[in-house]
Amino acid sequence: MCPIVTVDTPQSRSVVVDGCAPLMSKPGAWRGWMVGGVDLAVPTVATHENPGEALKRVGEWRRWMAEEDGVFHVASPTDLDLLGRGRLGVAFHFQDTAPLGENLNLVEAYRDLGVRMIQLTYNDRNAVGGGCMDLHDGGLTAFGRELIGAMNQLGIVVDLSHGGDRTTLEAIEASSAPAVFSHSNVRRLFNHPRNITDRQIRAVAQGGGLVGVNAVAAFLRTDGKLSTLSDLLDHIDCLVEMIGADHVCLGLDFWSGPEVDFEEWNRTGRWSSDDLSGFVDWPTDISGPGHFPRLREGLASRGHSTEDIAAIMGDNWARLFRRLWT
Repeated sequence: MCPIVTVDTPQSRSVVVDGCAPLMSKPGAWRGWMVGGVDLAVPTVATHENPGEALKRVGEWRRWMAEEDGVFHVASPTDLDLLGRGRLGVAFHFQDTAPLGENLNLVEAYRDLGVRMIQLTYNDRNAVGGGCMDLHDGGLTAFGRELIGAMNQLGIVVDLSHGGDRTTLEAIEASSAPAVFSHSNVRRLFNHPRNITDRQIRAVAQGGGLVGVNAVAAFLRTDGKLSTLSDLLDHIDCLVEMIGADHVCLGLDFWSGPEVDFEEWNRTGRWSSDDLSGFVDWPTDISGPGHFPRLREGLASRGHSTEDIAAIMGDNWARLFRRLWT
């Protein structure tokens, strides 16, 4: 396990970062993050796509950003220096390793195309390890260990969200760099398999990593449709008390892309009916990226310091990206 590392963030102003922003797949949706004062959003460019399909998606995103004046691609520390200048930074994220096709040679290729964070699993077991919905998590595979080594060497952030308990703990141990749960809440507050245990939370923080809170209503409380900003703040408060504000961030997961067939996902087991129920609902008073200022106000109302609020709202993500994106 790597030691906790503190690295100063050289940008002159604090930044706001959403570390999980799948809703950006909708045309024009990026403007919502601009309205909310977000400087950097991390959309899901691919999840279950095979290598050919994923490469096509990456190409489409790169072309879109080249044609859109209001956004720019963020994939290096130099790019991070450009945040906060009137355009939205966009960093690429895979929410599964299916785009690799078990081919480690593709890791560097995707890195060179700007994919700087890859999630190891998505709910179900794959070639890397177990997912959070598996009845039996067999742990990290030999391929998974090789993949993490390659990601560490190439400066790609290891994302553990959607992973099984055993697999994620073994991945933290295997990684020589800090890992993240980009969009996961506290299981102690709501016992859902998509949320993570105190042991997982403490382990990733001890390794210098981050936990990003998730705004999906179904993961906040039992009667998710009644969730409010207060419920989301409860998860943040719990994390800050457990691991400190320097290890807490945002991955709000505002998501309901038009290309998603929920019935198909249910039929193939990517989600169960219970998981899908309420999945596209959000807390009543923070229901989209334009509401980011309400989160800042809520943190202040809970007594968090100005410095801690800045860290949670985005500076922690920026610090970690600056350290790992070689």
